[in-house]
Formats: sequence, C-alpha cells, structure tokens
Amino acid sequence: MDEDLSSGEPPVLASPEAEPVVAAPKRKRHARRHNPIPRLVLLIVSLALFAAAFWAGFTFHNTYANANGEPTEVIVATWMRDNNMGLLVAKLEDVYYTYISTPDVGGTPTVSADITAEDNAGLDPEDLEPSDQPSGMPSAQVSAMPAVVPSAMPSPLVTQVVDHLNPPPPITSPVPDPEPQEGLWQPVGSRVAGLPAMYVTRVRADNVHTSYYASVLWIDTSLAKAMFIPGFEEPGGPNPFNGALPTELWPMVLANFNGAFRLEDSMGGYYYGGEMVKPLVDGKASTVVYKDGSIKVGKWGRDLQMSDDIQAVRQNLNLIVDKGVSKVSSATDNVIWGATTDKESLAWRAAIGQLADGSIIYVGSPFLSADGLANTLVGAGAQEAMVLDMNNWWTAGFYFRHKKNGTPLCRKLDPSIAEGCDRFLYPYKRDSFQFLANQPLSP
Repeated sequence: MDEDLSSGEPPVLASPEAEPVVAAPKRKRHARRHNPIPRLVLLIVSLALFAAAFWAGFTFHNTYANANGEPTEVIVATWMRDNNMGLLVAKLEDVYYTYISTPDVGGTPTVSADITAEDNAGLDPEDLEPSDQPSGMPSAQVSAMPAVVPSAMPSPLVTQVVDHLNPPPPITSPVPDPEPQEGLWQPVGSRVAGLPAMYVTRVRADNVHTSYYASVLWIDTSLAKAMFIPGFEEPGGPNPFNGALPTELWPMVLANFNGAFRLEDSMGGYYYGGEMVKPLVDGKASTVVYKDGSIKVGKWGRDLQMSDDIQAVRQNLNLIVDKGVSKVSSATDNVIWGATTDKESLAWRAAIGQLADGSIIYVGSPFLSADGLANTLVGAGAQEAMVLDMNNWWTAGFYFRHKKNGTPLCRKLDPSIAEGCDRFLYPYKRDSFQFLANQPLSP
C-alpha cells in the first residue's frame, strides 16, 4: 500500500553509506625537452651579424684611411661602390640631386665671369717683370727627367718657334641678356713663349637655372703637351708616379683636371704604358695620349686605333658630342651619360672635348645636366667629347700661373670646386690629365 503523502511531511531519504575517497593518481613528471634549433639559428645569426659588422668596420676603415681629404659622404659612397652597392648609391644620388641638392630657378650668378682677379691672385709685381730665364726653362734642379717609365713623359722643352692656335669664337649664352664677359674667352695662366696657351670663359648652360655658370678651359695644343697620370688606385694597372705629377715638371705645368669614371663604371677599357689593363671596346668614347705628348678624343675603332706610339687610352661611356652634334637626345638614355645617375640630374659634371684644330677644351662645374654639358661643349666648338668623372669632389679642373722662381700657383677653374687646388700635383687615388708647356714659360 502506498504511503500517505498528504501530510506534507517530506519523505525521509536514507543516506547512502559513505564511500572512501580515492586520491587521483599522481602524474609522472617527464623532463621538458628543448628544441635546440632556434638557439642554433640565433647563434648563427648573431655570429653572422658580428662578422658583417666586423667586415664593414674593417673595410670602411681601409677606405677612410686611403681618403685624400674627401668629405664623409664621398667616403661612404666610395666604400659602398667598392663593395658592390653601386646601384644603391645610384638611387641615393638620384634622391639627393632631385630632392636635396636642388638648383635655383632663375636669378643671376654670384660668381663673376671676369677671370682677371682670379688669374692674378698671389703674384708679386716682380713676378711679372721679365726674367733672364723664364720659369718653364729647365734648370739644373729640374732638367733631369724621372727614371721611371720614360715613355710616359712628354719630350723635354723645345726652343724653336711654333705657330700657335687661336681660341674659338665666343660661346653664345642661352640667356637673352648675358653678364659682362660671359662667353668671352679670356687668357689665363702662365704664357708659353710669350703667348697665352690657355683661355677660360664662363657661360650659362641653360636658360632655366640662370644662377650658375659652366666654366670652360681651352688649351692650345701647339704650345702644350698632354700627359696622363694614373691614380694610385684608379684605374689600376701600371702606376709609375703614385698618382702625382713629378716635381721636376711642376715648373712646366699649365693645367690638370680629373680623369674618367672608375673603370668598372666606364663601360669601356683602359691601356697604359704597354699594358692592356682592361680590353678596349670598339665604339666607346676614348681619349688617347701619345708618347710625344699629343692627344686625341674620338670613337675607338673609327677615329682611333692601337699603335706603337700610344702611351695611354682611357675610355668612358659613349661620345657625348660626335661630329659637332650633341648625342644627348633620348629620355631613355639616362644611364648612358651618368652611369650611376639620371641624365636630367643637375650635378657636378665634366667632359673633355677636342676642336677641329686639335685644341682641347674641358668643362667642369656644378648644376649641369648631361644636356647642358653637351650644349656647352658644342657651343665651344667641340667636334668630339668624352664624359669625365662626375659628382662633388671628383669633378675638379685647375690651371696655373708661375712665380719667377718656377713655383706654380694654382687656380680653380670653378670657384666651387671642393678642397685643395693642387690635388693632382701630389699623390692622388684617381687618374688625371696634365698639360705641360713645350716652350719656356713666363708669368
């Protein structure tokens, strides 16, 4: 019978018997196993970074130690190019010239086109007086030619009278109202056999950036002989003079200026003193210096060929002027005229050109595009022209007056040229072209 649930009393439930509490079994601890691979990778990466830092510091120290007074940014760029980072340097240079070192538009030059004051600086009145022995005449102290590589030296001074060349017509300025003396050739430097062997002018390279001149040097090759001096680093190969003009020749030096690009950037070859340092390339712009001191600029294989009387052949890119015509035309040929920078970049640029009469011109100035450089060369009468080294510091041209005792006084072709004026007289890492009088000098 069912229990009566109506009473409201809750039913009494029987409590179950307490069961013994059983402890959970203890888990057996196992030693944690560490994966050695991440630590090994970290160690390798750390060692690699340390080695890279050591290598970078060591190589940069060597580059810094061999600097010829270059500013820090030039030393860093040189180190990067030495270590296969040329493309990165090129991009950085493009950024620098496009956004940082930007030229002014319009305006007038702050530099005078009148060269007279610069040319006469440092001369005493007695230096301008006639002398029994002109400063360029070999004396007992300077008559001996260096014993090393005699063929690299132009022949000694000659005494016969030679016909001289006349400077080219004035360069027409691209601006409608040129400054006084702009584009007009002015005689500078020591006289050779009483005649000016060099003339200088300054002229705007375009009608947009009118605050800047292109400085142009003209050399009479009937009164001067050329000499090529390899640097003690570039372009490699024989280095008989350690990058310096022998002191025996200082009383005869008329002018010197920078050589071409680093050989690896030149897209051409190089020959010096009987050694083919890098094979010459047909069709490339070439400057040839002969053993007799004559010089020619042209296209290798067309205008110039190898012969026994050649002392040096320096090639660099293509001719920027050929048959009197600028070859800067296409928007796609940027790398042709800068090798590492855009042709439109207004940078320090230089070139050597030759006129129809054999005379030589050199242009070297800041804020020049490839087009402006070529147009200036054409305006000066160049028939063929070869690009030389570019960028701040590497572009540098100088000419000389001499005191009565034969001491050369250096003048910068462009006042903005960085640092020393006599860098190509002393040991220097890069190559240079030198021009020496072939007749007695007078201040």
